[in-house]
Amino acid sequence: MENKSIEILINENFVYAKVLDYFGVEYYKSKNKTLQEVCSEHNINADLLIEVMQRAENRASFESSELKNFPARLIIGYLKHSHELFIKDRLPFILRQINAINPTLDKELIHDLKMILPLFVNDFIHHIYEEEDRLFSYISDLECFVMGKTSSAKVSTQIESFSIQEFALHHGDSDDEMKGIRGITSEYQTSAIEDIQLKVIFKELQAFDQELSKHAHIENHVLFPKALLLEKQAKEKLNLMYIQN
Repeated sequence: MENKSIEILINENFVYAKVLDYFGVEYYKSKNKTLQEVCSEHNINADLLIEVMQRAENRASFESSELKNFPARLIIGYLKHSHELFIKDRLPFILRQINAINPTLDKELIHDLKMILPLFVNDFIHHIYEEEDRLFSYISDLECFVMGKTSSAKVSTQIESFSIQEFALHHGDSDDEMKGIRGITSEYQTSAIEDIQLKVIFKELQAFDQELSKHAHIENHVLFPKALLLEKQAKEKLNLMYIQN
């Protein structure tokens, strides 16, 4: 691995590009150098770098079938962690690569990416914060009430002004926004791309799209059904409390 060129390594697995970026290596400027040469130039411990590369390559994640057995608070915690990775890791890296790319490669494509991606990221971040502030907060309060950890006053008011079902019906806008990015990248096709940086951008966008699809599946098929049940249980508990009083 140490004697392979940076370009060969990244072509084997695009996630290495982000690891190199994390270590302060502009991989696209060192594509013809070996990993060992890059480590020597940047005073990087080669064994440590390879270890981090291997961990990034084998990063594990939960499947929706596993999460179905988790309580709502743990599913929300998992989704919030994914949100943080999207906002602080994957999307900033993609934006940095687009801003640093050679604009003469494909002027129209680069222009479109530089125009569309920042707009998408702003809308996406707004969507995430709204989801956490409204939906996740509401579900957490429902679960606490059903478990007897909070009083009825707050939940009673929330149930009157919020609906899980209505929120779920309007969910999924982020996937529609990615359709435009799929269009300008020809579904992330890299077979005709020679530039290593542009290839990494396409691969990162494709990976983000796939992660976003999986994320939405967990919300739609794991969190929402569990939240609807909690909402039903909370309403039944409130009705019983009113009858008893």
